[in-house]
Amino acid sequence: MRISITSLVEGENTFHFNSLKEDWLKKLVEDLIHQGYQLKSPLIIDTNLTKVDPDFYLRGKLSCSVEQTCARCAENFNLKLDSNFEVALANVPSGKLRSPELTEESEELDINFFEGNEIDLTPIITEQFFLSIPYQSLCKPDCLGICQQCGANLNTKMCKCAEKKSVTPFSVLQEVKLFKQE
Repeated sequence: MRISITSLVEGENTFHFNSLKEDWLKKLVEDLIHQGYQLKSPLIIDTNLTKVDPDFYLRGKLSCSVEQTCARCAENFNLKLDSNFEVALANVPSGKLRSPELTEESEELDINFFEGNEIDLTPIITEQFFLSIPYQSLCKPDCLGICQQCGANLNTKMCKCAEKKSVTPFSVLQEVKLFKQE
């Protein structure tokens, strides 16, 4: 989705996008599905693009549900994403976008630069989608995971493996008694 900066009014400009209604967002969702993500609900984007000449400030919220695999128990579950984001945007003259000084400044200041009279939201929304997915997704905060010996899902049943005393080279250390000095 490209937004023409000449059509923006000074101050806040509000936009609402739904992947069921917007063709560009449907294509983005199709690309995510092609990459292996299973979205279980429409991707909803609510944004406020603030114009403060010559710069822009994008605040928004990304909402959807995506199927994930729990990092502890390896079961699939639906992860509800409600991620807020803020992006600073600055317009640069044509041909300056790929200059080394600008790239270095962009990394230091966390600013997204764009050329021309349009802001392309597609790469920004794609980036925010990836940033909203946790590094380790858990089906629930207190997930017990799987038994390392028998592979049973400890959320559904407790196994007898924990009762067995494991013998390791360090087992003898359990017998060592330490004296308390006063």
